[in-house]
Amino acid sequence: MTYPSLADTDLVAEISARLDMREPNRAALESVALATSRHFDVEHEPPPFECVVDSATGVGKTYVMAGLIEYFSQIETPVRNFLILAPGRTIRDKTIDNFTPGHRKSLTGSMVSRPYLVTADNFKSPATVAAMADTTKVKLFVFSVQALTSKTGDGRATHEFQETLGGSLYKHLADLEDLVILADESHCYRSPAFAKTITDLTPEVVIGMTATPLRKEEPLVVYRYPLAKAIEDKFVKTPVLVARHDDRKDSATKLLDGVTLLRCKADIARAYCEENDLPTVNPVMLVIAENTKAADEFRDILDSESFDNGAWIDKTLLVHSNLTGDEKEDALAALDAVEDPDSLVRIIISVGMLKEGWDVKNVWVIASMRPSISSVLTEQTLGRGMRLPFGSYTGVKFLDSLEVLAHERYEEILKKRESLNEEFVDYAVWMSSRTDAEGNTIIDRNQTDPVTPPIFPPSGGDSTGGQANPEPAPVSGDDDEDFLTPTDPGTPSEPVAVKPLEEVTAEAERQAREAAEKQSRVHLVIAERETIMLPYVDQRVTSPEVTLNQITDLAPFTKLGSDIGVSASGDLKRTRLEATDGKLTGVGDDYQVRAGRLDIPLKTTREDLITAILNTPGVPSKPTELGAARGLADAVIEGMGENAGAYLSAYLDSAKQRTSRLVRETLLNAATQGVAYEDQVLTASLDSPRKITKKHVGCDRATFDRALAYEGWKRSLYPAATFHSSPEYKTAQVIDNAEEVIVWARLHTNDVPIRWTREGKNYNPDFVVIEEVEGKRCAWLVEVKSDKDAPTAEVQGKRKAAKVWANIVNHSDATPDTTWGYLLLTETDINQSHESWPRMKALGS
Repeated sequence: MTYPSLADTDLVAEISARLDMREPNRAALESVALATSRHFDVEHEPPPFECVVDSATGVGKTYVMAGLIEYFSQIETPVRNFLILAPGRTIRDKTIDNFTPGHRKSLTGSMVSRPYLVTADNFKSPATVAAMADTTKVKLFVFSVQALTSKTGDGRATHEFQETLGGSLYKHLADLEDLVILADESHCYRSPAFAKTITDLTPEVVIGMTATPLRKEEPLVVYRYPLAKAIEDKFVKTPVLVARHDDRKDSATKLLDGVTLLRCKADIARAYCEENDLPTVNPVMLVIAENTKAADEFRDILDSESFDNGAWIDKTLLVHSNLTGDEKEDALAALDAVEDPDSLVRIIISVGMLKEGWDVKNVWVIASMRPSISSVLTEQTLGRGMRLPFGSYTGVKFLDSLEVLAHERYEEILKKRESLNEEFVDYAVWMSSRTDAEGNTIIDRNQTDPVTPPIFPPSGGDSTGGQANPEPAPVSGDDDEDFLTPTDPGTPSEPVAVKPLEEVTAEAERQAREAAEKQSRVHLVIAERETIMLPYVDQRVTSPEVTLNQITDLAPFTKLGSDIGVSASGDLKRTRLEATDGKLTGVGDDYQVRAGRLDIPLKTTREDLITAILNTPGVPSKPTELGAARGLADAVIEGMGENAGAYLSAYLDSAKQRTSRLVRETLLNAATQGVAYEDQVLTASLDSPRKITKKHVGCDRATFDRALAYEGWKRSLYPAATFHSSPEYKTAQVIDNAEEVIVWARLHTNDVPIRWTREGKNYNPDFVVIEEVEGKRCAWLVEVKSDKDAPTAEVQGKRKAAKVWANIVNHSDATPDTTWGYLLLTETDINQSHESWPRMKALGS
């Protein structure tokens, strides 16, 4: 196998944007690429190259594996065979779901490699055997480690002779010349048997994925993203350790404490989902029992009428190793569906079956019934509740935290601060490349000092580390928070406190009570406002397809026209034939003769240029392409200047060829992200009611508060609106005061959904603005972003999708009297607009 002489960072960036990878996952992908290149191309070492990615639980190791498959399948000599090893059936089945096209948890929608999935269930089928023999197809083998390290039990089938393969599956894997192994949760099976399997399979590369590497794996770590850093970066929930001041340690009391917190979580989560038009998310509590006998006892307590007035009867799921047969299968099925809004499960009791591989996002409370909290504060145990249910922080602290109920007394835990902090003191590791004075490429392994902000505050002061409890954030926000996270990277995260149960419960109940007591106000559109007709483009996810409407940057076409004009000459080219040694040789003649000119009307040559654009290979035959082709042709003609008619008449063939080539190159470079568009553009009026559960104040307030709704607008379609940030609020005030604005609206989720990824993610802009300037009607979709987030691949990808959307609408006949556009406004744009809507448009477009 040949690897690029230096890791392809452009390919890493493209894959990261397409898979919507978080920054630590992108860095992990890049580090593996650099480390692999160093092994093979700098140090010229033989295979196998083995390394480990140590990334905090809940950050997204599956995305890293998908990125690695994409990377190695697209390098200079692409890899066609990948093997994911899982430590058991749970992770194996989860991984199969992640790479099964069409599954709700599948990542393959954004993968261009389209790996053919080979599993224990299908490797004998004719279709799979044919795929395995196809050297052009990417194959992804997903098996448990037991299926390959043993010739008995789960491994019997993989080691048996298969006539269709001419040997066993194990032998087939061993005979592959380009096998890359991804060992998920690699810390689980660093045994002699595993080492022998790696030797026998002769892979090119072995990459371990784990959040808790073994000591002997440390030299292999090429990237480490510690849990403390993940908490600081807000990629996982903030753990809050809750303990009692008194001596009550009986099971019923501890379980009652847990369900009290769980009920508060549920009330606040329900209010948050309703206010933000999100699907219902049901908070779940995970109870960790010492043994199966204790687990059965807890289930009996929770299922009784005497406990909390029977509120949790039939809402408890027991999962442990003693379950067998149908009971076990039913429990596992219920466990798999616990994120479903219709699931009745609110409490899960487990002994040891819910470690690696059970990845749900709605665990908000962990109740440790074990004698020592130290056994719970391990990354694998905390990881069962660290994932974010809404994808990012909501700004509501109680929703962004994981409550960990301790068995030990509050004072006892405070004494253990130092030892508990040791669980989280870690250091980051990453690979980087540089060029030395001689021009040689050097790839380094970097490491920070082993000091990170402690999870628990130092001794002294009160239970919150000397800080007063801040006011809880309002029940508001969406999955696209821009202004909550401090932009200063040097600002340390607030340490997670050890908090007394009474304090946490009181605060939780207060927040839940406020959420319940808020009176919803439903706002309808203001009758005298002009109706806003919103276009809808029928969108569907298909194989990647290009369209002229994706070309939103016309500058290269204007430059092409300018180049044609500059290179144009009105002289005849004269070549004199001279005889030398009996041979004729062509020699350019200096005498110039002005060519005669028969100009073709510009209207005719323009149509010829448009036809050439539409006939470019790869341009689909769609009605909406004609309008886009006209725009491209006019850009070329504009670049030719005032003599465009003469230039295009004289150099029509050259202009058609060069324009067609530029169209082809631009489409090839366009990141389509797999979103195809139907020809039909429909319109519908914006008139859905707005339910707002916030205190209402006047929109003339100079300061912004997320907890408030603002009313009294002059031009808004609705009487009141809410905002997620101060820049959004300022933008609304500027729009509302602009004389040319006829009507505007604060958009909600699915008002104007614009699909921007292959996996079907929709983007929802912040505002729609209808204006009339010098008799021309214009409509704007407006997005407000922080300076920090505006340049990111995600924001730019959404911006591109919105511009494509606007092109399609404008080139249809859906809104003949209105031209649609898109504005991306940053904090700086808004401040520099000096409350001028025209200047805001100029800066944002």
